Amino acid sequence: MGELSGTEHSLSGKVMQGVPQTRLSPAPHNLFLSQKSSPWKTIFSMLTSVMILFFFVQIFIVVVFGFVDGDMDGDLGPMDPLLVIFGTICSTPFLLLFLLARKPKLAHVVRLNISNQGSNAHYITPGTLIQSTNPTVLQHHLIHNTSPLEMPSVRQLWLIFVIGTLVSSVFMAPILVTSVNAVTLLLFFIVALPAWIIGFSTPVFAWWSTSNEYFGLSTTRKQGEWMLVAGMLSTLPALLINSLISPIIINLLGLSVTDEYSLGFGMILFLSAPIGEEISKALAVLCLARFIDSSKRGFQIGFSVGLGFALLENMTYILNSLLIGEGAAISFVFTAVLRAIGSIPGHATWTAISGYAIGKYVVNRRSNNLTEKSYTDTKSSSDSQWILFDNKSGLPIISSKTRKLPNLPSWLSAGQQKMVRITGNPVIAVAIAIIFHAIWNGSLWSISVLMKDSSIIVQLLTNMTMIFLLILILWIILRRLIPFALLTD
Repeated sequence: MGELSGTEHSLSGKVMQGVPQTRLSPAPHNLFLSQKSSPWKTIFSMLTSVMILFFFVQIFIVVVFGFVDGDMDGDLGPMDPLLVIFGTICSTPFLLLFLLARKPKLAHVVRLNISNQGSNAHYITPGTLIQSTNPTVLQHHLIHNTSPLEMPSVRQLWLIFVIGTLVSSVFMAPILVTSVNAVTLLLFFIVALPAWIIGFSTPVFAWWSTSNEYFGLSTTRKQGEWMLVAGMLSTLPALLINSLISPIIINLLGLSVTDEYSLGFGMILFLSAPIGEEISKALAVLCLARFIDSSKRGFQIGFSVGLGFALLENMTYILNSLLIGEGAAISFVFTAVLRAIGSIPGHATWTAISGYAIGKYVVNRRSNNLTEKSYTDTKSSSDSQWILFDNKSGLPIISSKTRKLPNLPSWLSAGQQKMVRITGNPVIAVAIAIIFHAIWNGSLWSISVLMKDSSIIVQLLTNMTMIFLLILILWIILRRLIPFALLTD
């Protein structure tokens, strides 16, 4: 490839007479884009997306309520046009911000090759002329600026989470042990925002980094981010089901959803939430079918979609724990830690089961219409190639041609001898995910109902025991699912 020895001139809209315009051409297969290593870039991108989607989802729900249940009393009707208009106006800016943030990142690549049959001047776009000392042939391409999915290390993210939650609780502790005054309130407000961000995001990113580091699947940043974003978006239909549709149905049955110990409230937890959330997440996985090239990829996508769902859901739980009042220091730590090792990997695990089956279904269906080789060729022709360089040394780290293999530590995998087979039927897989989710929610609700007349200490100890038991069972299941999904495909 020749060097560009001339200069690029802007013609301010003037047309170069006698210099034909060189049109865009498809990029060759051997074209690689160099990328600098930037593991935190993905984190900041996802934080921006989840902030935007959090406000969009919360406000857009108001629009739907305005159409279906304007007075928000859990019964159909009346319609509230003002609520619809207000929600639409307020949610539209966030939707536009999201679309702007997720627009495709394109790279305009210009290549010059020395050739006696070439030219010294090339007109490529309106207002742009490239000149070279030697005769050259110019080709230019517009391609997706693809880079690998990079994440900070798992240890680094967990360290930030642990230190962040401990420091935050220390700064909030004065409100617990002393009366509320200007100093304690100032300390609280200073630490509240960073505590919220660290509490809801870092454990999700730590689990996401775990899948990226150990699953052994080459993933581009575009793919990885869309997996997480799809999970965030799946919270919208799930929230509509849990907060609007199910309460209306339960009220029609004559049951109450306002008393947390009532059967109606329990049905939201152990029926509505598992069904609505797992189906919504499974549909999100299906929407990413273009990324699926194997059932193990489906497992990875399901795992990431579950994390995306948990990321947005976690924002609400952590925020509520901070707004509880004088006990914020304790409630924040308990909520953040228990969700970090319980609900977050739970969402990821249940959706990974669905994702594996959906992946198997997509691959089998695709093989009936397209051979594996032709699919690979089609996929590679649309994806740009990349080489990742270390920022300090300038040496290449990895490329899109590098083949990654699963590297499963013992804490994440029980080994192939103890692995549990995952069904390849998507309907059965989603049903299994719903059942596991229902058992999780139902167990916690049942314990709270049984212990409602007990002392606070007994209730706390019983709930903590049940939570840790569920986490232990979840860990046992996950360690047996992962080797089957990643090592036998």
